Amino acid sequence: MSSLSTQPSDFKEFIQTFTEAFERLQETHASLASQVERLQAELAEANERLRRSRSLAALGEMAAGIAHEIRNPLGAIRLNAEILAEEVADRPESAACVDKVRRATERLERIVGDVLRFARDTRVHASPTRAADIFELAMCDCEGLLAAEGVELHIDIQGECTLNADGALVAQAVSNLVRNAIEAMRASPQRLITLGAREARLRRPDGARHGFVVLSVEDSGPGIPLQARERIFNPFFTTREEGTGLGLAIVHRIIDAHGGMTAVTHARRVGATTGARLELSLPLTPTTLANADGVSLGDAVRRRIGGQQLDHDTVRTTAQNTNQNTVHAKIRAHAG
Repeated sequence: MSSLSTQPSDFKEFIQTFTEAFERLQETHASLASQVERLQAELAEANERLRRSRSLAALGEMAAGIAHEIRNPLGAIRLNAEILAEEVADRPESAACVDKVRRATERLERIVGDVLRFARDTRVHASPTRAADIFELAMCDCEGLLAAEGVELHIDIQGECTLNADGALVAQAVSNLVRNAIEAMRASPQRLITLGAREARLRRPDGARHGFVVLSVEDSGPGIPLQARERIFNPFFTTREEGTGLGLAIVHRIIDAHGGMTAVTHARRVGATTGARLELSLPLTPTTLANADGVSLGDAVRRRIGGQQLDHDTVRTTAQNTNQNTVHAKIRAHAG
């Protein structure tokens, strides 16, 4: 009689245990589904950055080839314009037209020179470098311009932020961003630039997370329109009347050669309603520069973009395997 009386209690306890286990599995499934979705989004973003790197590298090399072809006929135009200027010196209207040709030729020569400097094979020499040292080099380069424009500068470095990189080249990239920010703030009542550095773990196109140092340059200017953010690192893209649009393209080339990433967002400082923030994410140990001291900038970029891009099937298979393995581990843990 006593055994019969305990059966309902045992069955009730079994149902309760089963229900609790089922609820835990549902929570685990929802959590895993969220993690898989986030993983796929991160991989898609990483692959998009890789695609852009390939496109920009190809565009830069093509631009350099065109610049070489333009240089010789441009020199001939300038020489003939100078000869023509002497012949029409006594005719003011004709002389004015020739002078316009000469000035236009000089501007084209400056653009060609900028393109060739952008495409030249600068040598990369990586060594242990601190973010503080990079910022110091960049500030030495921009010190006069900062003072002349009345720009206030803040530096916020979180942690040690030591990485293996070519400090001079990365400082050049930061300097270009600072100069770009100064020009963007010329019509702003408040002129403030904040240089930031922090360590973070970011995902690469291969799906693995790696340690990075994220350098940022944030200004109090009008900000960068959404439609321009995808193009600002393209060679020759500029929103200003003056300039060749190669400053940020050089930044992208330097960071890409280190196996890093660039990003553009809005300002994040407290109380900010306007402003832009450009981030340069550099790996703590760049695989593209391993055992390659003195490699050219162009070769480093080509190494960086030479890997295979993950396709959607690979992403899906990786996500499914991760999902299944984690579920099995959770079930074993609950069973134990």
